[in-house]
Amino acid sequence: MINKKLKILIPIISFGRAGGIRVLTQLANHWSSMGHEITFLTFFESENPYYPVSEKVTILWIGRDGFDLYKNIENYKPKNSMLKRMIAIYRYLKRNSKNFDLVLANASETSWPIWFASRTLNFYYIQAYEVEFNLGKGLRKRIKRIFSYFSYFLPLKRIVNADIYKKYKNIRSTLVIPPGLDFSLYYPKESSNTEENKIFTVGCIGRKAVWKGSDDVGEAVKIIRSRGYNVHFKVAFEPISYLEHDLVKPDGDKNLSDFYRSLDVLVAPGHIQLGAFHYPVIEAMACKTPVITTGYYPAN
Repeated sequence: MINKKLKILIPIISFGRAGGIRVLTQLANHWSSMGHEITFLTFFESENPYYPVSEKVTILWIGRDGFDLYKNIENYKPKNSMLKRMIAIYRYLKRNSKNFDLVLANASETSWPIWFASRTLNFYYIQAYEVEFNLGKGLRKRIKRIFSYFSYFLPLKRIVNADIYKKYKNIRSTLVIPPGLDFSLYYPKESSNTEENKIFTVGCIGRKAVWKGSDDVGEAVKIIRSRGYNVHFKVAFEPISYLEHDLVKPDGDKNLSDFYRSLDVLVAPGHIQLGAFHYPVIEAMACKTPVITTGYYPAN
């Protein structure tokens, strides 16, 4: 148990809707409620936080020189590259890292400036093996693979979120802190309709990345419908190639949990890193919605 009130800095390239960012915002909110001073550090071109951030949590917007600045959220056009954002974080850390008790990396892009510039206690919370997110041809993907691969060798205190990452490819860690859920938001639906002739509702999380498997679900629904089954197909967030679906865009955890409770089954496939946590699996289960998955925790 840590009794000392800590000053924690969390550098991120940008806010967004990725699951990793949601984990960070929840950690920040929880830690701030315990009395710790939490600060997000991000580039001024980042979008505003999608997931709720506590008023107790500070957000520092920085420019290319690494200095704090007022963020003009009314009208701006993102034009600075990933590298320039990393350099900005590096410049800020070079001057200010000693003002914090610890700095937390959450992605390969932030691990490098933290290693180069931070002069305090540095942690790296690894939620996935990023190398496999950038498979394919092209110089940009190749560079990202290299950055990701070698980030796991950096002398940061590595913490992983699932047992499979303790010795996964070139990741090595003895510390595992699994994700959690807010059961005041993700709670079981009251009842399910068991009428024989009811429309059966299938759902999935729509993602463009092929390895996420969203298009696989569309193909499966297409086959089921061709066999005469009455299936209502709902896709959350991003459209998929099979166009005959209802697209919903849940805004926040409450609406996302309502989406899960509206389903008869959630299909959550994936092609890589089986055995890892996949948030839709545990979120839907918490809502008492059956899940079909390719082996994400807690499935085998």
